[in-house]
Amino acid sequence: MRPFYAVLFLAICPALAIGMEPGVFPRAQWQEASPQSQWVDPAKLKAALDLMESTFGPEGARQLAIVRNGYLIWKGPDCDACHELFSATKVFTSTLLGLLIADGKCTLDTRAVEHLPHLAGEHPVYARLTLRHLVSMTGGYHGKVASIEKGQEWGDPILYVTAPDKPEFEPPGSQVAYNDHDVHLLGRILATRIAKEPLKDLFKLRIADPIGMTRWDWGVCGTVDGMIHYNAAGTPTLKGGGGVQTTPRELARLGLLYLNRGNWNGKQLLPAAFVDEATSTQVPATMPGRSRALLGGAYGFYWWTNGVMASGRRRWPAAPPRTYGAHGASTNFCVVVPEWNMVLARMGKAPIPGTYAQQDEVWNAFFALLRSAL
Repeated sequence: MRPFYAVLFLAICPALAIGMEPGVFPRAQWQEASPQSQWVDPAKLKAALDLMESTFGPEGARQLAIVRNGYLIWKGPDCDACHELFSATKVFTSTLLGLLIADGKCTLDTRAVEHLPHLAGEHPVYARLTLRHLVSMTGGYHGKVASIEKGQEWGDPILYVTAPDKPEFEPPGSQVAYNDHDVHLLGRILATRIAKEPLKDLFKLRIADPIGMTRWDWGVCGTVDGMIHYNAAGTPTLKGGGGVQTTPRELARLGLLYLNRGNWNGKQLLPAAFVDEATSTQVPATMPGRSRALLGGAYGFYWWTNGVMASGRRRWPAAPPRTYGAHGASTNFCVVVPEWNMVLARMGKAPIPGTYAQQDEVWNAFFALLRSAL
């Protein structure tokens, strides 16, 4: 093809310009490529990484993996560090909900009392609680908080799901409140009532093994209904750890599965329709509640989205609108940018400094520099 026509062709077909080999997936190891081979300016990428080093806390970009077009184009020196994800665990739980919906075993509008009838006996309002409410932080479910020990202010998660307490608000779906109790209840229902197998076992068989995710584990809270109760929410605990433990390089595989709308190298592991719904805004910006400023207009099924928030602006204005991410302990992230065909898995142990709003601004500054590299 002559140079002029080649340039014209790529201008007309920009999708081809950002992916020479669409559908590349890692095998046992990631296929690595240089940033420039995937149309990323190395110098401008370095500027973005330098910003992360200086503003994301002491670990900077050390535990970072960047994937574009299915290729690992950058890895930090500690991208194989393995530790808890804390609340980023929540998207592992919502993924399992998607699987069970695909199996025809439940729907988003399945009521919790269909599987745990005693809930309505404890508090009648729980008769209206659905799985959709639980997976979007709009359920208001609250369990007993007890067995608090030094260094663990959240109490024992087993009590959340075995000792229902007065709801935080009613009716379900009327407010938004970031709440691990909702997630643990969903985890109990999925494991002991619908799948009838532990969360970790189901995730390993249906997701982790097919995508080649081998270096990971899932912390245990205790036993419920005679079954291991894995830490569905990533709640910090003294025993069993903070949910899923893995590495940035491994976490990026889950991000790549979502980037490809549940398809892994030609096999549909998760329904594309569920991926689309899970990663789109499910909480209206106008919904009241104690987490309105944090989640209103920009939260899906445990994925943080880039929708227009209650403030009237997007969470990350410099990132494309379809960007979404898992978020744990203000330091562990799996960010997916469909418009850039990119996954960023960034982990650490020290929180990014500042409030949630300030952390969003730090990410936004990083996205602005990264955008300039594309």
